[in-house]
Amino acid sequence: MDTSALFKLSYGLYVTGVKTEKGLGGCIVDAVGQVAAGDNPLVTLACMKKNYTNECIKKTGEYTLSVLPANVDPFVIGNFGFQSGRNVEKWVNVPHTIKDGLPFLNNACAYLRFRVVNSLEFATHTMFISEVTDAENGGAGSGENPAKPLIYGDYQATMRAAVSEAFQKFKESGKPPQDRDADAAAGTKWFCPLCGYVYDGDIPFEQLPDTWKCPRCGVGKEAFTAV
Repeated sequence: MDTSALFKLSYGLYVTGVKTEKGLGGCIVDAVGQVAAGDNPLVTLACMKKNYTNECIKKTGEYTLSVLPANVDPFVIGNFGFQSGRNVEKWVNVPHTIKDGLPFLNNACAYLRFRVVNSLEFATHTMFISEVTDAENGGAGSGENPAKPLIYGDYQATMRAAVSEAFQKFKESGKPPQDRDADAAAGTKWFCPLCGYVYDGDIPFEQLPDTWKCPRCGVGKEAFTAV
């Protein structure tokens, strides 16, 4: 059986927001669907049992979903998908807002808040059946040209490599993209991780040609990190 056929099922990608014992947590989820409308809309969320988010939802009975736009920064997916909330505080790495104690992404297509009313246990996932208690369009979901929501199939086809690369840069630098950009704008010097050379030339590092190499060891410009 070729399980990659399941990638063709079209659904979105979302970031959950939950309360943890120490603060806030969340993870990337994809198995979300509306199952009832009316005055009390119901949505199902299937969350992996091994995820810390699953444990937190069971304890608190509530969570948020931030609907990711198609043009989302790949780092957002890596941040919430490639590390565990048991070990790190993920929300400090992304622009977000806290509303009534739960977080959501600033640049999402939409924000929704849920209260769990029932659940079902399966081999790998818990399905939470949840009532929508709050909902609004986010910054990427409003205006004259709102961003389209990210579709899971598009992520699998075009974004996986970019997500891995973005998260690798975060691990190497210890800083999320917005912090690295701020450092660069402030004239931060750039450091060669192989030989220790620190660039201090008159031309801003960002304006050096892509063919520029470390004068000490010859490593390419793309290997340098901000210090």
